[in-house]
Amino acid sequence: MSWDPFLQALGSVDDVPDAVLRLHSSEASYSGRCDIELGAGALVAFATRVAGFPQDGKDVAVSVKVRSEGQAVIWERDFAGHRTTSCLTYDSTRASVREDFGAISIWLKPSWQNGALYIRILRLTVLGIPVPFFAVPRSHTREWQDATGRFRFDVSAEAPGLGLLIRYQGWLTPDHAMHEAG
Repeated sequence: MSWDPFLQALGSVDDVPDAVLRLHSSEASYSGRCDIELGAGALVAFATRVAGFPQDGKDVAVSVKVRSEGQAVIWERDFAGHRTTSCLTYDSTRASVREDFGAISIWLKPSWQNGALYIRILRLTVLGIPVPFFAVPRSHTREWQDATGRFRFDVSAEAPGLGLLIRYQGWLTPDHAMHEAG
C-alpha cells in the first residue's frame, strides 16, 4: 500500500487509473493549467484569504510538488506565483485524510465512484476548535484521468449560508524533465 493518505483511506486501488494513481503514489512535480473561481462577498473573501487560496483567474499556470516528510505528504501548490502548502496525513481513527493549512485542519473522505475519485469534507477545525457540522463547508471535489491520460481535477467548496467559497478545475501532467534530471 502506498504512503499516500488518500490511497490509505481508499483501501483498494484496483480501479484507479494511472494518472490518478501516479499523483498519489510517488514524490514528483506536476504542471498544468486551471480556472479559479471565488465566491462573492466580504465573508467569503476573508475566509478564502485566511485559508490561503489564490485569486480568480482563467487559464492559470499551476504546478504541484508532492513529497513525503516522515508519515506525512506535503503538497506544494503554485498558482501563477501564489503558493499554498498543505500537510496531509492518514487518520486511522476516522479512516480519512487530515489536511492541514496552517491553523485550519480538514478531514477528507475519499471514495472511488464512476471512474473518479470523489472527496468530501468530514470535519473542520480552526485553531484546533471544531467547527459545528452544520457550518462545515461541503466539497464537490473529484479527480480523474481524461481521454488523453492527463490527471484532471475539479475542487470546490461551498459554505452553508455563504455559497461558493472556491472552485478550481484543470489538469496536470508530470514534469518529466525533473524525473530525468533527478
